[in-house]
Amino acid sequence: MSDFDRRARKAADAVRQQFAESTPHLEKGIQRAQRSPSRVAIPSAVAAAAVLIAGVAIALPRGSDGGTASEEGAAYAMAGVLKPFNTCDNVLEYFKEQAPEYLIERASGGKAARTTSGAVPGATEERAANDSAGSTAESPTTPPEHSTTNVQEAGVDEPDIVKTDGNRIVAVAQGRVHLVGLDGGKMTLRKTLPDTMVRNVFLSGERVLVFGGQAVQSSDSGLRWAGQQAALTMYDISNLSDPELIATLTIDGNVLDARLVGTQVRVVTAASPDVDAPSPVYTRDGGISQKSKDDLRAAVANTTVDDWIPTYTLQDGAGAEVSKGRLVECANLARPETFSGLDTVAVSSFDMGSALQSRKTVGVIAGGQQIYATDTSTYVSTTDWSRDGSAEKTSLHKFDTAQSGASTYKGSGEVPGSLLNQYAMSEYEGVLRVASTVSERRGWVNAQETTEGVVTTLHEQDGALRQLGQVGGLGRQDNESIRAVRFIEERGYVVTFRQTDPLYVLDLRNAAAPKVVGELKIPGYSGYLHPIGGNLLLGVGQSGLDSGGGTTDIDPSQPVRGGQVGVQFSLFDISDPASPRRIDTQTYGGGAAAAEFDPKAFLYWQPRNLIIAPTNLYGDQRGRGAFSGLVLLRANADGLSELGRLATTGAHGSVSRSLVIGDSVYILSDHALQANNLNTHREIDRLIF
Repeated sequence: MSDFDRRARKAADAVRQQFAESTPHLEKGIQRAQRSPSRVAIPSAVAAAAVLIAGVAIALPRGSDGGTASEEGAAYAMAGVLKPFNTCDNVLEYFKEQAPEYLIERASGGKAARTTSGAVPGATEERAANDSAGSTAESPTTPPEHSTTNVQEAGVDEPDIVKTDGNRIVAVAQGRVHLVGLDGGKMTLRKTLPDTMVRNVFLSGERVLVFGGQAVQSSDSGLRWAGQQAALTMYDISNLSDPELIATLTIDGNVLDARLVGTQVRVVTAASPDVDAPSPVYTRDGGISQKSKDDLRAAVANTTVDDWIPTYTLQDGAGAEVSKGRLVECANLARPETFSGLDTVAVSSFDMGSALQSRKTVGVIAGGQQIYATDTSTYVSTTDWSRDGSAEKTSLHKFDTAQSGASTYKGSGEVPGSLLNQYAMSEYEGVLRVASTVSERRGWVNAQETTEGVVTTLHEQDGALRQLGQVGGLGRQDNESIRAVRFIEERGYVVTFRQTDPLYVLDLRNAAAPKVVGELKIPGYSGYLHPIGGNLLLGVGQSGLDSGGGTTDIDPSQPVRGGQVGVQFSLFDISDPASPRRIDTQTYGGGAAAAEFDPKAFLYWQPRNLIIAPTNLYGDQRGRGAFSGLVLLRANADGLSELGRLATTGAHGSVSRSLVIGDSVYILSDHALQANNLNTHREIDRLIF
């Protein structure tokens, strides 16, 4: 199975999987509360712990309980606002009160109503309407026209595995960063940076920020879990052949996400605490003995505040230590009113022109799932994953960021259900629109689960995000979950799926009364939606065969051969909200277009009205018909037309990204970067990593 297949199937499982009961078995005991999603001492739930609290400093409300009742007609009561700790004594007291029973419950494999955070890959992974905008980064010469990362909001960049300023390419392959010089379509590998386990990068002017990490194995006696440390390295690449290391920032935990607005970086990390205790003794029923419980309580009672808060180390380019200490000072920590886990989710902010010294960090003791950010506002979602059949709830926290970089907490709210990804949130004219999937089990004998999509509108008022309006019932008839969301100004587009693919059009002009105004049911489903001009919407997903009684229930994590399922691009006419129409499709064999699971893989090159989609097809049992490369499409009011398919040459892995510079299109896999001419489609050059 290729790397792309593994990532695509894993992403599909993450989208579709219900939060299942699990009984962790700790062979030796509890000594370290996990620092990575794979450890069990304080196990992660399911969703990504990702809290982006934008800015350099955060103003937290002091002494306020916050949280008011929702307005009449709301599905759920409002979540409480974040509560500051103010002092380290308060921080330590909180952990000592909350941790013992929580750890005992989880170590015993019992049902925990409370959950802590975890990381879902990719999880992430998102898109923008104007992804074809040119780069504003400085460059040695006037750069040719070039594409940029497909992000959610204009002006809010997101890290990716490939970046370009038109004069050079920074590509991540095989966990390493490769600096590529360009001469026309010809490429030269100028340098491979020493960093390993690299996830992605930012490119701004002459600076590259590398997001990587390393495993840390403790040598203490008893059970110790291999930890994670996030490593952020800043380079000056004005000389591609001799890049200069500016600084390295090492942080306990994992980098979950980041944003770049102008030259200001906001980096999100999550870390679990470090608590030592004797190895527990298990009982026959899988729980732990009373003595082990007492030992754990005693171990927690003997902790200090530094056992709970992650640390950092900053080094200069020569490797000399500049500073180290707590990642977040106690006065900059807060917690939700409702217990949300023991992880510290922190945000560090600094300028790309700095050597990371201006880093200032704020944090929240909570788990999180999704991040949505504009240039001035940041919303964080935290899902309370149900384990007893009751409906999930998702809390939302809003932060505003001033031009100076200072951020202020504005308020919290709550919506029913869970969110698919960051595209489930969108702010427009001060109103937050949130699309969520609500699943609820009713009854215990012959229990039935009902699932539907819900869209809620909220606005900030008096320290809370208050519900303005709500519309539900999306996909309820067939118990369908949300599979794609796109908010475009005053409209919302939601795809639900189980057996058919309803596309719902929502009118959001009156935020107090959102309503469904149009619906279209078609076979298959779309996993990603992208606007193409004013009245066209492209869907990327899977097709399905109509067998009279509806299409086959498609599981994209289990590709079906024989024609039942295939990669499908659908073009919708949305000029009439009440009557959306699918005007054309392009369908291929079994496999996946990368954008279905990783929207950053999608590229709409507006100067040529060109859809460029990295696509990987499995072929038949003998591999005949297999394809890895780019599908080039053009969309207009008459439909979709294929302009060509650019296959990779040689066995260089599945294609994950594409980018355009001038008349050349570059195809990135994990082993190679290939350049083709956009006019002739012929291969120009190929660089093997």
